Amino acid sequence: MYTLFVILDNTRKTLTAYITDWAIPASIPWSKLDHVNYAFGVPDKSGNLSDFDVDQLKSVAKEAHAHNKTISLSVGGWSGSLYFSSLARTDHSRRSFVNILVQACQDYDLDGIDIDWEYPNSANGVSCNENDPADTPNFLQLLQLLRVKLDAKFDTKKLITAAVSTLVFNDAKQEPFSHLSPGWATALDAVQIMGYDLNGFWNNHTGPNSPLYDGGVNDEPSIDGAVRAWAKAGIPHERIVVGVPFFGYTTRVSQAASQRAPYVTIDHSQPQIQADEYDSEDVGFCSDTETKSFSGEMRWRSIHKSVLGDNSTAWDVYFDDITMTPYAYNAQRKQYLSFDNPQSLKAKIDYVKQYNLGGMMLWSLEMDDEQHTLLNALQDIYQ
Repeated sequence: MYTLFVILDNTRKTLTAYITDWAIPASIPWSKLDHVNYAFGVPDKSGNLSDFDVDQLKSVAKEAHAHNKTISLSVGGWSGSLYFSSLARTDHSRRSFVNILVQACQDYDLDGIDIDWEYPNSANGVSCNENDPADTPNFLQLLQLLRVKLDAKFDTKKLITAAVSTLVFNDAKQEPFSHLSPGWATALDAVQIMGYDLNGFWNNHTGPNSPLYDGGVNDEPSIDGAVRAWAKAGIPHERIVVGVPFFGYTTRVSQAASQRAPYVTIDHSQPQIQADEYDSEDVGFCSDTETKSFSGEMRWRSIHKSVLGDNSTAWDVYFDDITMTPYAYNAQRKQYLSFDNPQSLKAKIDYVKQYNLGGMMLWSLEMDDEQHTLLNALQDIYQ
C-alpha cells in the first residue's frame, strides 16, 4: 500500500512536479518529490481524453506508487483547452465529462485529476477556445460533481487540483472575480498558480519571466500579486501552491541590459528567436495558416551549460533585488534572458513559508540539468 499525498496538511509544505508525456525524464528522482502531474490528457468535444501514451502513464503511476508517491493526470493545457467551456456548460455535459475523468482514475490507477483550463471565459487562451459568460460558475459545478463521483467510487480520497493563471477566474464580463463563490474554497485541494510566462516578446520591454514581486514596469503581474488576489478572492492560503519555471525566456533587444537597466526595449523588427535546441518552431493551434514562431523558452539545462557554464564568456549575468530574479545579456547577439536559479527559488520558498502556503509546483521536470540543480534547490521547502 502507498500513502495518499494530502496537500491540506500545511504543517509540511509539498512539492509537485509536472512531467510531460512527450519528454519523460529517463529517471524520476522520486525521493525529492511528493506528487507528479502527468501532462496532458486532452479532451475532445465529447470529453474523451487523448494525446498521451496510455502504457507510459500506467508505468509512471506504478513507479510512483512503488516509491510511496502519488500521481494525477493533468487534463487540458495551453493547446488542450478548446472544449472545456461546452463540457462544463450543462448538467448533461458535466456528468458525461466527469464520468470520463473518474474512469481515467480507475483505468490508470491515478490519485487525482488536475484541470489545466487556460482559461475560463478569457481571451487570453488560444483564439479558438470556446468561451461562455458562465464558465467560472460552470467550472465550479463540474469540480463539485467530480468530488461527489470520486468519493462514491473510491475508498481513498482523490486529489482535485487546478493549474491557474496569476489572475483570478473571470466573471461574465471577462474581468477577474474579486470574490469567488464560497464553494471554491473547498472545491479544489490545490490552486496551482502558474507563476511564469509573465513577461515576454508580446511586451514592449523585457521583464522577468517569473517575478516574485512587481518590478514596476509593464504593469506586470507577479507571484506575490497573484497569491494576494487568489487569497482575497476566497482561496485559503494552505490551498494555494506557487508554480515556478525550470526554464527561462529569451528575446532579441534593441538596447543593452545592465545592472541598472533590467528593462530594455524588445526588438520587434524580427521574429522571436529560437531559444535553444529544444525550442521548436510551431504553427498556431487554431489554423494551419497562422505564422510559425519560436516560443523563446530556454530550458534550465541549456542555461546552465551555455549561459552559466565555465566556458561561457559572452553573457553578463545580473540579479534584480526588486523582483528577486536573475537575468543575463549577450552583447554580441543583443539577446536578453530572464530565468530562475537557486537564489531566486530560495526567495520563493521563503515566501511560501512566510505566508503558510500549501507548497510549490514546478514546470517541468525534464528541463532541469543532469545534476538536478533546480530540484535540489527546491528541497529547502521541506526544511
